[in-house]
Amino acid sequence: MRAYGRRAGLSRPDGATSPGGPAQALGPDDRGLLAELARDGRASYAELAHATHWHESTVRRRVSELRAAGALDLDVDVEESAFGVEVRAHLWMSVAPARLAAVGGALATHPEVPFAAATTGASNLMATVLCRDDYALYRYLTERIASLDGVTALEVAPIIRTVKRAATVVPAE
Repeated sequence: MRAYGRRAGLSRPDGATSPGGPAQALGPDDRGLLAELARDGRASYAELAHATHWHESTVRRRVSELRAAGALDLDVDVEESAFGVEVRAHLWMSVAPARLAAVGGALATHPEVPFAAATTGASNLMATVLCRDDYALYRYLTERIASLDGVTALEVAPIIRTVKRAATVVPAE
C-alpha cells in the first residue's frame, strides 16, 4: 500500500527528505525505547530513561534523531465526537490507473480524509472519511468524490463501532 499525504515520504521536521529511511535509522538498542513509547506514548524523558537504562540526555537526543530520520512520528488520538464528527466510513474506489496518483493526491487535500492509500485487489484506492453526520457524508460522496475524474466505482463501508485503533506494534525479540 502507498499512503498519500504528509506521511507519504520520509520527511524531517525541516521538510528535507531522509535518504536512509527508518530501517537504517533504527539501531539494536532502540527496541526498549520504542517498546516503552508504544506502551505509553506520553512517557516523559525521565520515564523513558528509567525504562531504557539510558541517561535522560541520551533519550532526548535519540528521540530527536529518530524523529529527524522519519523513523519516529508522534500522533495524538482524539475521539472524533469531541469535534462534532459522528460518521466515519471507509471508501473503496476503483480508479483508472492513469488517474490513480491524481485522485489519491486530491483525496489527501480533503479535510474529511485522514487516510488514503493505493491498494491492490478489486479496488485500487482506499480512504477513511470523517463527516459530521449522514447528510455530510452523502454530500461528500455526491459532490467531492463524484467530481474526481477517473473514479469508476465506489463502495462505502460505514464504521458502526471501532474496537481497536491502529498503532505500531513493536515485535517481541
